Amino acid sequence: MSSWDRSRTIPWSRAIPVAPATASGDIMEDVDLLKERIWRDLSWEAAQEEKERKEHQKLAAAAAANQNGESSASSTLANTTDAQHIMQQSSSSITSTTTDSDVEKNILGFVGRPYLTSDLLKNAAFGATIGSITGMCFGFMDSIRSASSSTVLKSASRSAQGKFVFQGTYRSGMFFGAFFGVFHTAKYATRVLVDPGDAGEICAGSVAALGGVMAKREWRVSMPYAVMLVAMDTFHVFMREDGKA
Repeated sequence: MSSWDRSRTIPWSRAIPVAPATASGDIMEDVDLLKERIWRDLSWEAAQEEKERKEHQKLAAAAAANQNGESSASSTLANTTDAQHIMQQSSSSITSTTTDSDVEKNILGFVGRPYLTSDLLKNAAFGATIGSITGMCFGFMDSIRSASSSTVLKSASRSAQGKFVFQGTYRSGMFFGAFFGVFHTAKYATRVLVDPGDAGEICAGSVAALGGVMAKREWRVSMPYAVMLVAMDTFHVFMREDGKA
């Protein structure tokens, strides 16, 4: 089934606006969020209907086998007809969702999200950009504090002090850009493989990114800032889910 056929049968009427109303009273819908929710609902329904279909097939086959030696030819034929009718009903209900043929389990046995290289690059670029900007702010503040508290830097020339601050700023920007890029990349990978929801994605990303920060002793001094970045992202995600962001 083509993407056009699937998009025509998606129940868009189930989409509930989550964004606040504008001054004119119109509702601003977050289309990406609504599509994500609809995809998760359809995936779950398809998996449930597939499970029910298999159970119906097993029950019908067991009933036909038990009554094969006890019933007459007419009763056997009736049972077979009933089993076929149940299978047809299950198949028609599954086909009506238009997603059963599209739901495929990955190598881990889970139903995740479709992988797109563009989405992976977009998530990695977003994390690297936000992390670099925030990290440069952290590095600038730390460098200014170190320069003002160091007796050696106080007696140094202004160019030497400026060079010290500049080095601290761009090094911190690169470090936190890499950290937050890994965090968002791990979140996307978890979404594709397992799709556990926002909480599960944040936990997996935190383990991957914060574990890397803990790997080296000289990086551990940046742990408070790293935790702050993760907390900011978590706050943004759940505020978005509540329709307040």
